[in-house]
Amino acid sequence: MPLKSGFTMALRSVLALVLALAMVVLANLGGGGLADATGFPRAGEARLAWDLCWFFLAGLFAAWIVAKLAPRAPRSHAVVFFALMLVATVLAVIRLGDDWPRWFSGGLLLSLPLQVLLGTKWAMRGRKQP
Repeated sequence: MPLKSGFTMALRSVLALVLALAMVVLANLGGGGLADATGFPRAGEARLAWDLCWFFLAGLFAAWIVAKLAPRAPRSHAVVFFALMLVATVLAVIRLGDDWPRWFSGGLLLSLPLQVLLGTKWAMRGRKQP
């Protein structure tokens, strides 16, 4: 593989991961903005459930993005995305501490593998298998 081609593929891989992580942030911000615009309460269990649903959707679409944009080995890209999200989520749950309900912290952690699995499967539909 020529140097230029390898550099291009590496750049596309990094770009896929960066776009996926940006998708998580933007989707969660959008979900929060939508909740505020519709008059959803800013606190309480209903708002936490809303935020957890948006976290799930954001991760699902982000996993789809990273697997769809991966130049090669989309599953490997999804695994790297999962690892990055797992580190960020574990750090967030540690930082949240006991101030939040356990079901919310557990939902953040336990939904992550399902987000990545479903998003990757969705992206792989119709794609030729090596």
